[in-house]
Amino acid sequence: MSVLYLPNSFSDNFGDPIQKVFNLVNDINSISSDEPIILNYDNARFTHPFFSMAIPLIIKQNERIGRAVELQHNFSRQLTKEYMKHINFPKGIDPGILPQGRFPEYLAAFRAKTYLPIINFPTGDGYEITQVRDHFLSAINQLLMEICGLKSHMTTALMYLIDEAVNNVLHHAHDDKGYLLAQFYQSKGYIDIVIADIGRTLLESYQSLERYQMILSNKDAMEAALAGKSTKSGNVDRGFGISTSKDMLTKGLNGKYFLWSGNVINIHTSERNEVVDLSETINWQGVYLCLRIPVVSKPGFNPYDYIS
Repeated sequence: MSVLYLPNSFSDNFGDPIQKVFNLVNDINSISSDEPIILNYDNARFTHPFFSMAIPLIIKQNERIGRAVELQHNFSRQLTKEYMKHINFPKGIDPGILPQGRFPEYLAAFRAKTYLPIINFPTGDGYEITQVRDHFLSAINQLLMEICGLKSHMTTALMYLIDEAVNNVLHHAHDDKGYLLAQFYQSKGYIDIVIADIGRTLLESYQSLERYQMILSNKDAMEAALAGKSTKSGNVDRGFGISTSKDMLTKGLNGKYFLWSGNVINIHTSERNEVVDLSETINWQGVYLCLRIPVVSKPGFNPYDYIS
């Protein structure tokens, strides 16, 4: 049995928790597949949503391929223990299991907080699932507006960024759940949000369609998604809506954007916009999206300059 000790703190750097997720995935994949693994998170002092959301999903990914990865989280620090309890780590909360219309009431307990719990939102197209999801998105957007004290134009931007990301998960994932976790850093002036799934990769989504058989690699798929190539029949222009979100966030708000699928990432900030191949041992089955959204816009920002 191998024990992997998870990091106990993170810097403010946007890439630090993401790099530590890479390290964890690489460490797991470097261990023999028949050897049980324990992830020890007991000594966590400060956590970060980009890392905390990854842990239960990495465990689920490994369970699906028959690999035993167990989480040990008897937090020694009381403040960490209380925070993790409040965000429902690691299981999260499923809006679909609450009585109809009760999700906003459940979230009301977080009005005095600076964070949301881990939310396992349902995918699918049925009427009941769609109703649950609409209530979930409305409640999430309303709560974040209240927590962050957003002005109207920033409210529009935040709602667009979250709704587009969630709907991308719904469209491509072909899995039963998507996942969301958010934290507002008031003194730093931004919200960090992670929205993820462990369903199909972008490559698998494109290769499911005959017209995209020329897309042969994760990098091809990432570049196609960034270029707006659609996987929706009869809607060849809209694509994944990624380019609009990226431009609004990075150019309009000076925020930061990170997208990971398979072993390829796109990192987009005011300083860089790169598609990067990772090692084959640093692979995400599905899509992992991290957004750093400033709560105060640049002068002259208008979200409708980016929304077509």
